[in-house]
Amino acid sequence: MKREVFQTRGLLIETAVDFNGRYWIAWKPHVSCWFRVRADLMRWCGYPTQTPTRASLLSWLDSLEAADAAKGKPANLEQDDALLKETGFGPEVFEGEEEDPALSTKMVL
Repeated sequence: MKREVFQTRGLLIETAVDFNGRYWIAWKPHVSCWFRVRADLMRWCGYPTQTPTRASLLSWLDSLEAADAAKGKPANLEQDDALLKETGFGPEVFEGEEEDPALSTKMVL
């Protein structure tokens, strides 16, 4: 899955959706952090209110939320089994697949 990117001078933010929902990876020179909560990301960026950079970042985050809402993804992906199987890596992903043939063979000595 391709990550979406927001980039300004001295700041790079990548975002994607996994089985727990949306997350962000933010980078400033010499520091990078991982976030699940939008408010924590905004606090870490540290842009004052009423600046063009903060306004563009907020509009980008709003567009991501609107896209997620249009896709109809639930806030908690455990509620949607199909999406969990698509993005997860737990045992529910492998339900219904054939059993490994090596497990059903017998070894003769």
